[in-house]
Amino acid sequence: MKFRIEKLAAGYTPGSQTIHGISIEIDQGETLCLLGRNGVGKTTSLKAIMGLMPYTEGSIYLDGERISGIPTERIASAGIGYVPQGRRLFNELTVRENLEIGAHARRHHRVDYEKILGLFPRLEGRLGQISGTLSGGEQQMLAMARALCLEPEILLLDEPTEGLMPTMVQAIAQFVQQSMAMGVSVIMVEQRLDMVKMVASRICLMDDGTIVKTLSIEELPSNMETIHRTLSV
Repeated sequence: MKFRIEKLAAGYTPGSQTIHGISIEIDQGETLCLLGRNGVGKTTSLKAIMGLMPYTEGSIYLDGERISGIPTERIASAGIGYVPQGRRLFNELTVRENLEIGAHARRHHRVDYEKILGLFPRLEGRLGQISGTLSGGEQQMLAMARALCLEPEILLLDEPTEGLMPTMVQAIAQFVQQSMAMGVSVIMVEQRLDMVKMVASRICLMDDGTIVKTLSIEELPSNMETIHRTLSV
């Protein structure tokens, strides 16, 4: 599996650009973290990948097939799962119903409960619970479990640890590591350097809508000054 973005430019309104010429490649089982201050284009990049906002130029390829320009539901069924910032669950529905909705884009529309509950055992006793009554960490788990029901090749995570307790951060990190072990590639927007250190294969530093530097996780210690400067207000 190979995922490639070539010179992608996108904006929220016609004629404007929030990201400028983003190029990314990611291999199977790799986690790429997008780091940068608020407003530099990290979330926009994920939305553009999913076809949730118009882009003015560039192309996106999955396994050599061009997927840019096709409807969002086809992008999902092609093998890209998306967990947006804020989770976006159907809060009035049960955990089970949210998972079944997640599986709907798949051909056979079945949830692999053994796999999902193996990754998220905390959800097993909550399948009949209304999702809006879950804790914040449990809701994040459900959002990621729902995305996994697509059996994605690529998983897009937008600040998955935002507002979570350290124990939940560790659980989310473990999930990302397990996903990588299963061959799922992850593109993650994340502000917590402790989370990045636990899961990242590579890091893209973003500023003003562009990728200004790409680092391997081994290069992280020698570039901390640059990273802190990029993240500072």
